[in-house]
Amino acid sequence: MATASVNGAQLHYEESGQGKPLLFIHGMCGDASVWAGQVERLSPRFHCVAYDRRGHSRSSLGQVGQRTVELHADDAAQLIIELGLAPCTVVGSSGGARVAVDLVRRYPRLIERAVFSEPPLMALDPEGFQAFARKLKPAMDAALARGDDRAAVDAFFEIMCPGLWAVIPEERRDVPYRANAAELIGDLTMPQYQVSRADLAEIRTLSLVIRGTESMPLMRNIAAILAESLPNARLVELEGSGHVTYAERPAEFAAAVESFALAQAI
Repeated sequence: MATASVNGAQLHYEESGQGKPLLFIHGMCGDASVWAGQVERLSPRFHCVAYDRRGHSRSSLGQVGQRTVELHADDAAQLIIELGLAPCTVVGSSGGARVAVDLVRRYPRLIERAVFSEPPLMALDPEGFQAFARKLKPAMDAALARGDDRAAVDAFFEIMCPGLWAVIPEERRDVPYRANAAELIGDLTMPQYQVSRADLAEIRTLSLVIRGTESMPLMRNIAAILAESLPNARLVELEGSGHVTYAERPAEFAAAVESFALAQAI
């Protein structure tokens, strides 16, 4: 098992293929394994690295008082340095895409290009976030009041990612998602990541923003704001996909990443 010592944690990572480096960052409750289908498609042309974020699956949490987006971005930056991947293309989904946004904001020299699939940048749409929270909180609270962290994971994914949750087998719900219930709670109780349109306008990294046509309005709106605010970004929609674009439309997602990562800079 490959591990790297990063900022007081041991991060599990997997790599395959040769070529331009791609770093994959998973979302809430996931781990490196959720990217297996993308790695299979892209490793013939790229050096693919996926890792378990700290506290998830095979990576240790370390001595952490408060999880933050910035902490996870620091981990990603250090991993890039440790593995000699810079400058790379970072590919993030959901909570992992939010980490990727902070990564390109604070460590731009490490990143050549960035793919952001529906990052939950709730500060960009506070009213939409409040409406979402009013829907999610009762379902989560009911599960947690029973001491049932696994049911809390189900409640979250049934609201946030109904398309994915409806099609993945029970064993995949168990591992990695339900097994990482503690990190879902950790992610949801992080301080809200603060980023504005003006902050995004300062990012010069070539960026691809991906959203699903069937995703919830909140996430679609945030993706549109992100693409509009970044000076060097374009928006791609995956027809028929919900929030987890890489899993719901894997072939189309891989094709979009490959075309973007190999395109000549404009």
